[in-house]
Parts: sequence; C-alpha cells; structure tokens
Amino acid sequence: MTVNMVGIRSRAMIWGTEACDAARAHAGLSLLVLVYVLIAFAVAGAFSNASHISVWLYGSLFKTSIGAMGLLFLAARAVYIMVIVHPERLTKAIMEDIFSNSLARRRLFDAIPIFCLLSVFNSTFTSLKVMIPTIHPYDWDTTLMTWDRALHFGVAPWALIQPVFGYPVITSMLNVMYNLWFFVLIGCVIWQAFADRDQRLRTQFFATYILCFAVLGNFAATWLASGGPCYYGLLVAGPDPYGPLMSYLHHASQQAPFVWVVATQDMLWKTYMTDSLNVGGGITAMPSMHLAGVTLFALLGWRTSTRLGIALTAYAMVIMIGSVHLGWHYAIDGYFGILGTLAIWWVVGAVLNRSKSLLPPTVAQTRRD
Repeated sequence: MTVNMVGIRSRAMIWGTEACDAARAHAGLSLLVLVYVLIAFAVAGAFSNASHISVWLYGSLFKTSIGAMGLLFLAARAVYIMVIVHPERLTKAIMEDIFSNSLARRRLFDAIPIFCLLSVFNSTFTSLKVMIPTIHPYDWDTTLMTWDRALHFGVAPWALIQPVFGYPVITSMLNVMYNLWFFVLIGCVIWQAFADRDQRLRTQFFATYILCFAVLGNFAATWLASGGPCYYGLLVAGPDPYGPLMSYLHHASQQAPFVWVVATQDMLWKTYMTDSLNVGGGITAMPSMHLAGVTLFALLGWRTSTRLGIALTAYAMVIMIGSVHLGWHYAIDGYFGILGTLAIWWVVGAVLNRSKSLLPPTVAQTRRD
C-alpha cells in the first residue's frame, strides 16, 4: 500500500512538473491573449457595452468540435495502421500508437493550454466583431466598391468571373468549399496544438493566428467598417450595384443543393439588427478573414511539405473566388487579408529569431525565416 502511494505521488509530481513546464512554454501566447482580453474590456467599457464581451462564447463549441475532429483523426490513424503498417497484433499496435504517440502525455500537456487560450480568444474576438457598428458605422462600402472597380479595369470583380462560375451547380460547390474553411481551421489548430516536431513553427502559427484576428479582424475591420456586397443595398442609399449578383444567388439557392449563403447572410443580418451576440456573429467585409486564415494555412503547409503547400494554396484560390462570387467580399478585402497575414507572419518570424525566450527552451535554437 505504501509502495503504491509513493508511486502515485511520484507520478503526480512528474505530471505536475510537466504541466508547469507546458504552461511556461506558452507564457508568451498567454500574455498576448491576456493583453487582448484586457483591451477588449477597456474598449467595451469606453462604449458602455462591457456586457457584450464574453470570454466563454465558444467554450461548448470548442469542446464538441475538437472532440469530434480528434476522434476522426484517431480513426484515420487506426485505418492507416491497419492498411499501411499492417501489424501482426492490430489492436495492440493501435492502442500503443494512441497512448505513446497521438495522445502522449507531453502532447496533451502542450495542447490543453492552446485549446483554453483559443477558446477565450475566439470568444472575445466575436464579441468585439459584433460591437463594430457601435464603435464605427458601416460607411466604407461605397469607397471599397469604387476601389474594387478601379483595380479591375472599371468592372466589378463578381461580374468578371460570373460567366465562368455563374451556374448553380458551380455555386453549390463553391459554397461547400467556402464553408469547409471552418473545418480546415479546426484541423490546423488541432494539428499544431499536438505538434511536437517543430515548436518554432507551432509558436509562429499560433502567434500569427492571434495577431491576424486581433489586428486585421478587429482593429482594421473597425477602422474600415463595411458590410460587403451582400449587404450593400441595405447599408448604402441609392442603386445597388450588387443587386444582380444577389438575385442570381437567390435563384441558385432554389436550383441547387448546398447553396446556403443566402440563408446565412439573412441570419447574420437578423443578429445585427437585434444586436445579438452569437457564435459566428458579426458583420464585416474588409479585410477578409477567410482569406487571412487560408493564407496562414498555406504558409503552414509550405513550411511542412511542398505537396501540402500546393494543396492549401490552391484552396486559398478557391476561397478567393468564392468570397467574391458568393457576395461576401469585395475582391480588395481578400487582397488586404492576404497581404496583412503575410506581413504579420514575417514580423512574428523575425521576433522569434531575435527573442529565444519566447520559445520553449528545447527548441529555442531552431531558427527559420
């Protein structure tokens, strides 16, 4: 009995030490999120809207989505072991892979802080996003529409691509690929949360993620407050240059499956009109966070393998087309999101190269651009 208690205490001390080490390794990201949350409450307080800040909005969704994607990943690993590795003792090999590799204690201790931080961060991000019209009215749509046309030879980008993509079946496929972005996001987060081969890349990914959504998705989106083509007619007095596009999307939603965009846009407008704080809520066009996010995915892909980089870059091109064709964004929104993400990625990389203290001690020596 005494021996068992000593063993339990010893394991508890080891686990406690490892948990503390993981917490210290994430101190930089934790500080970044803490400062962000404090700024959010300060901004909300300045506009007498502090009750709109929720740091737990995505708590249940994070648990459900991460659990579902995690189980899917483990199932895929089991299939891989069964088909490719083909061990003599299949069950034993799968269990060993789960507990010695995929869900090894060191990986769990590294992943838990990330999931907790991003749950708080994403909740605060959406809270600030919903507050945009309280802070700054949507008054940039006319300017962005004008700039968009000027950059595309005097023609609206949606009209340029409509002859190629303006078929309900193609619109349906683009809508599916556009919505798939959320699952790609969750997949990349889980992948990097559990990654242990390149801690520098992992830190650069999450720091860039946080800064992109904070700087581009909150600050720039508030400064350049706009609703996008789908809401142009509701926000700007006078003729709606995107009326033909929206009429086509309504038609496509009746002709083909999976054209959810019209219903989604209507739902977001209703939450905007009622000033509701919901998961995924808030209206903002400039810059496109779909393009910012998928650019970050592609950068991660290129740093991992050429094939993955090519695949995610191709996916980014699909998202660019979908963002315009589905009426969510002006093309210029996507360009801003891409360039902004590239700039933030470079800055974060430069800071990590100069500040070894921001990296876990075991990988501080790893340096890449």
